Amino acid sequence: MLKGYGAYSKAYQKAAVSTVDQRKLILMLYDGAIKFLTHAIEKMQKNDVYEAHTNLIRGKSIIAELLSSLNLEGGGDIARNLQRLYAYMFNELIDANLNKEPERVQRVVHLLKELRTAWQSLKPGAAPPLPAAGAAPQGASLAAPAAPSVPGTVQVKRIQVKG
Repeated sequence: MLKGYGAYSKAYQKAAVSTVDQRKLILMLYDGAIKFLTHAIEKMQKNDVYEAHTNLIRGKSIIAELLSSLNLEGGGDIARNLQRLYAYMFNELIDANLNKEPERVQRVVHLLKELRTAWQSLKPGAAPPLPAAGAAPQGASLAAPAAPSVPGTVQVKRIQVKG
């Protein structure tokens, strides 16, 4: 590898992230989490504990970023519901990692895919989505709130995902 290539690559990635609109950035985060968690499921099924753990941590880090990026003041009920949903996912991944339960990871992947599909269908500037009524996990209340009057309920900070 050429000396200095890594620095150019990091600069390119930083510029790419800073110029992407928030909706696309959220979709990228969902894609990354789904990818890592799908790999974690595969590794769990093959009893590759180290790789399963590594991928679960990466997926969990992305969910933590989504959680910390919510604008709870401006986002109203939707942001609070997403907060509960992300917290549920985060906790499920902790338990899945401790107990080596790929089924829990699969539930999180299913929720992420539903959220991703809903975000994909949004027009730029629209309110963020919630999963379908039957998709709410046990313990995560997701009443269908009215759309907030403040557009853009998610503020994304600097993101660094390895992999």
